[in-house]
Amino acid sequence: MSQVITSSGIDTLRGKTDGRSRGYFYQSRVTGKTFYRERDETYQQNQSPKQKWNSAAFKFANTQLKSLTSPEAKAQLAADFEAAHHIASNGKTYTTVRAWKFNSLIHDYKQSHPFKE
Repeated sequence: MSQVITSSGIDTLRGKTDGRSRGYFYQSRVTGKTFYRERDETYQQNQSPKQKWNSAAFKFANTQLKSLTSPEAKAQLAADFEAAHHIASNGKTYTTVRAWKFNSLIHDYKQSHPFKE
């Protein structure tokens, strides 16, 4: 840990200064000085089994949706969207083709890969 001396006259800095920063600023309760500490943010990688299942469904839907970039595929999606009357396979109504297809893919993935505790 190193003491941070700010040239802008700010007495205390707390937290991260921006999203790309590797560390954060904190203030010592004993001395009142501001310090900087680097920390690996691995806490976001710790997921429950259900969160991993939801993340896998989200990843599947994203990869499938990104592969549908040709004009023919987009035209087919629009036709399917109108034929389904904007209702996805999960029973909900969507206003855009992208949201409709994305949620349909998530629902289809979860139906074909049920969650097991």
